[in-house]
Amino acid sequence: MSQTVNSNWQGFWAELPKERGGAVWDSAGEETATAQLPWFRPHFAEGLPVLDIGCGNGTQSAALAQAFPRVLGLDFAPAAIEHARQLQADSPVEFRTFDLADTAAAEALHAELGDVNVYLRGVLHQMPDERRPDAAASLAVLLGETGHLFAVELSPAAGQTIQSAVAKAPDAVPKMRMVFKHNLTPAAWLDGKLEAVLGGAGLEIVTGGATTLHGTDRLPDGTPLDLPMNYVVARRG
Repeated sequence: MSQTVNSNWQGFWAELPKERGGAVWDSAGEETATAQLPWFRPHFAEGLPVLDIGCGNGTQSAALAQAFPRVLGLDFAPAAIEHARQLQADSPVEFRTFDLADTAAAEALHAELGDVNVYLRGVLHQMPDERRPDAAASLAVLLGETGHLFAVELSPAAGQTIQSAVAKAPDAVPKMRMVFKHNLTPAAWLDGKLEAVLGGAGLEIVTGGATTLHGTDRLPDGTPLDLPMNYVVARRG
């Protein structure tokens, strides 16, 4: 990841209070990773470690640890890992810093762990365009011959949903505004973008569908800020 983007994420997590639900995407595990299990658990090879890449404060990592024996939460912002270790202190998850766009780091992690399954939620769309091929290549390395990827990204409709929410009132969606403050502007993708990025690294789509990000922000009328997303399960071709 570029130094600028890394600094932006580090600044975001350093400013965010160490409390659950502080980030706009920090929905409860039971309505996110746990609810999504039926889509990817049948594909995740038993016995492989599960990596939650871009784990943030570890909410979904901890939820995954209730379903899988070994889960590692990875994020390239050290401040995010500090949040995770504090907020998930009772979880067996191991939290580490890791840059998905660093292919050498991915090679080293695969040498340590062997093939893994990967949970990836809302990560690739936040990366600079030029780093996404490296990130996808790292995923292919980490999966190896037997692992599977579950990836979720914003749908094309998410951008308009966010713009509409921000425009409603000066004090609307403060958690989303904090994302903008640190220049972490969400980027909704065109249909097929996720598949194209993964396909460029030799990853083939097994299945996919639509889902929702249950945001922790609320509009002035109390309506939750929910964002449309798409998911895929993929493996090396």
